[in-house]
Amino acid sequence: MQGRVVGGRRYRSGYPRTVREWTRGSKVDDAPIVFEGEETDVSCGQYLYDETHREGGSMYEVQSRSISFYNSLYHVRKEPTDKFLKLAIALNTEVSFFGRWMLLQLKADWEANDNGSDKVFKSGSLIYVDARAFLDFSGAKVDGNQDAIKETGSRLQYHVLFAPSESTSYTGYSTTKNYLILYMLDDVKERLQFFKLGDRGGPFELVYSDDEGGQIRTASAGGVDSKESDLIWLTTSSYTQPSTLYLADARKCGSNGYIISKLKSLPHMYDSSELEVTQHFATSKDGTKIPYFMIAKKGLLLDGSTPTLLYGYGGFEISLGPRYVTTVGISWLERGGVYVEANIRGGGEYGPKWHQSALKENRNKCYEDFIAVGEHLVASNICTPKSLACRGGSNGGLLAGNMLVQAPDLFAAIHVAVPLLDMKR
Repeated sequence: MQGRVVGGRRYRSGYPRTVREWTRGSKVDDAPIVFEGEETDVSCGQYLYDETHREGGSMYEVQSRSISFYNSLYHVRKEPTDKFLKLAIALNTEVSFFGRWMLLQLKADWEANDNGSDKVFKSGSLIYVDARAFLDFSGAKVDGNQDAIKETGSRLQYHVLFAPSESTSYTGYSTTKNYLILYMLDDVKERLQFFKLGDRGGPFELVYSDDEGGQIRTASAGGVDSKESDLIWLTTSSYTQPSTLYLADARKCGSNGYIISKLKSLPHMYDSSELEVTQHFATSKDGTKIPYFMIAKKGLLLDGSTPTLLYGYGGFEISLGPRYVTTVGISWLERGGVYVEANIRGGGEYGPKWHQSALKENRNKCYEDFIAVGEHLVASNICTPKSLACRGGSNGGLLAGNMLVQAPDLFAAIHVAVPLLDMKR
């Protein structure tokens, strides 16, 4: 829980808020406090980015304070003798480093008018800028020296690694020594893009991109040793395929891909040989297209008789996407049922705006999206209200509870799991 004000009283977070410098062999209680957050902060932390193994990179020490669930303050220094500088960024921006570059993940439209020009970067973008130059600019902003702000701002040059479109969103990245592997969703289907650090640590160059449209799968890549090589551990999975580990090499990116060999796969836990995964779109009350994935037997008879389970979450910018559904496969799919996951607003399937569009006074859109998917399943003769059930847990439990109130005639069964139904208490 974040620190919050209720009835004029401010409540404490309860999470750790001090950072201590501990020496091996000494008592933790004797370790001096080097950084401390406020009592009302959600959390705080201090950590290092060691980028000295990349050309032009330095050691960056970061202090962060999460002043609310989505907003943080960042202070950075390059040398232990330097003072920490408050970064001149919006509160809901996430910060990281690669080589000599500072990467900024934007959660709202951001106007960078540091050198007199108005540059607006879209919410959901991943941009980067020279870290030293940006620290100089942030220091000038802290000091309030207008001449220094103008001079340091004139040296800033922003580069865009990812800018969202109507169908695409950024979900994260991983690294090798010389490559940045960017994850993106294209209509909730995953794509990977490989960027190589330029000569002498210069700007990134796109060297490989997965097929347009993406794949219905989940993939994660991690450097075997990101300080020494460009080899990658690549893990993939889908609704019907268990996790599989590959060895890959970012240097081999090209027309033949980047995978060297398949190393190992977890065993199949249920029979998926006769199943297929498809994507469909329903239209919500306000006209917004809502994607959903459906796992069903090939050649499904469209007579409305098939038992169908609809699942949703719709919160905290969390995306529902392909992963191996062992328990659903054993208990539901093997028995002939249809399983559906709805990518409703409130989640992160289309970036920060998809999440933010179903908050507070617009929370109803999340529930309208879920109802629209259920109605689309019925209209498509997959099922009828007599053969349609829904389920959600935690935040999804609140979703399922709303179905009990708002659309009881649409579902024959509603499973409300560990719900957050009373949001005031």
